[in-house]
Amino acid sequence: MILFDFNFITLVLMLSASLFFLMVGSRSLKKESMEGLLFLTLSLFFAVTHFFYLYNLPISSPLSFILSTYIFWSWLTNLFAPALIVLFITFGLSNFVLDYIKVGLIKLFFGLTLLCFIFMIGNSWAFDIRGFITLFFCIAWFEVEFRTAT
Repeated sequence: MILFDFNFITLVLMLSASLFFLMVGSRSLKKESMEGLLFLTLSLFFAVTHFFYLYNLPISSPLSFILSTYIFWSWLTNLFAPALIVLFITFGLSNFVLDYIKVGLIKLFFGLTLLCFIFMIGNSWAFDIRGFITLFFCIAWFEVEFRTAT
């Protein structure tokens, strides 16, 4: 039922856009290109919009009920992890299209592994354990993206 909630999709996509522009901006600044500041500004915009939308979430939404118990850990598990999964799988599939098969396999592996750990195998695990796994995969995403920049 949560997947059919428009609030969930909007929040995940805003968080995905924020992470994407954070990655692109940090890559551009690493190459000493000044448009990285524009990308970091876009990342900040999407992050602030995400948290503003999250703060003003209606009480009747099923997502507000889920996020009401453990604020940080449930946010990390229920919103940040799907955003990472979207980024891993999207970039993995785009690397397949661009004929970077090995890089695409690595990103798809990480995305599907995170999906299995958070929502299939670890569905009954505590929020903090799933949150730490999400943080580990976030670090792995940044590392993979920096190492495989084409």
